[in-house]
Amino acid sequence: MLSITSLYKFLNACKPFGLTILNSSPMKPFFLLLLAFFLVVLPDFALAGTTNCCPDGGVTAQVVYQFNAFREGTVYFKNGKHSKAKLNYNYLHGAIEFIDGSKDTLVMTNKGRIDYITVDQNIFYAQEDNGDMELVADFGNIMLVKKTHLVVKGNKTNVSEQKYVANPEAATPTALLISNQGGEFRWQNNTVNPDYKFKTEYYFIDRNHVFHIARRANLLKVFDKNKTALSNYLKQNDINFNEEAQLKKVLQFCSTF
Repeated sequence: MLSITSLYKFLNACKPFGLTILNSSPMKPFFLLLLAFFLVVLPDFALAGTTNCCPDGGVTAQVVYQFNAFREGTVYFKNGKHSKAKLNYNYLHGAIEFIDGSKDTLVMTNKGRIDYITVDQNIFYAQEDNGDMELVADFGNIMLVKKTHLVVKGNKTNVSEQKYVANPEAATPTALLISNQGGEFRWQNNTVNPDYKFKTEYYFIDRNHVFHIARRANLLKVFDKNKTALSNYLKQNDINFNEEAQLKKVLQFCSTF
C-alpha cells in the first residue's frame, strides 16, 4: 500500500512537476482528488478486509475487544429460534462480532430479527442504527442499557480539520492532505496514531422494545401516564442522566408505576 511518507517523498523528488500540477487550474482538482483517494479511500478498503480492526499504532486488540477471546455465545431471535457462535464485543464498531466457518470476523446484519444476545453472563440488545448495547439493569417496565465504544480524543477543532502553513522542507506531515488554500494546506486529522478514549452512552428500552437516549424528556415520554409523579420526583432529585448509579435510582422509582 502506498503510504503517506512514500507519497510525500515522491512529491518532493518531483517538486517541479508537482508544482506545475498544483498550480495548473484544470489539473489541480484532479490531482487533489487522486491524492485524497490514495490517502483516505485505500486505507479504508484495506481495513475492511482485515479481521483485526485496530488503527495502525493505535489501540491494541486487547483494548478493542471487551473479552480477551471470542467466547461461546447465543443469539436469540424474535421467532423463538436461537443460534450459538463465537462472539465478542468490538469497542471500535460498538457492535457484537462473530467468527464464521471460514474463521472470518464479521458483524451481524438484519438486527431487526434479533431479540437479544448472550455472551457468558452478559446480555446485549442489537440496535440497527446505533450499535449493540449491553444490559445494565432490567426494572420490569423499562431497561437500562449502555453502549461503550472507542472515540478519538479531542474536539472537532483539533481532530477533524486544522490549517498548517506549507513547508516543503518540514518533516513528513502526520496528517492527510485535503486542499491548498492561499498558501495554506488543510489536513484531516493532526496525527497518524490518534489517541482513543472510552465513551459510554446510556439508553432506555421501553416495553415495546423501542430504544431512547437516556434523557429527562425521553423518560417523561416513556412514562407519559405517570408524568406528574415523575416530574415531581425529578424536581426533588437532581438526576445526572450520564451517571449509571443515578439512572438506576430514577428507574427504580419508575418501576413502581
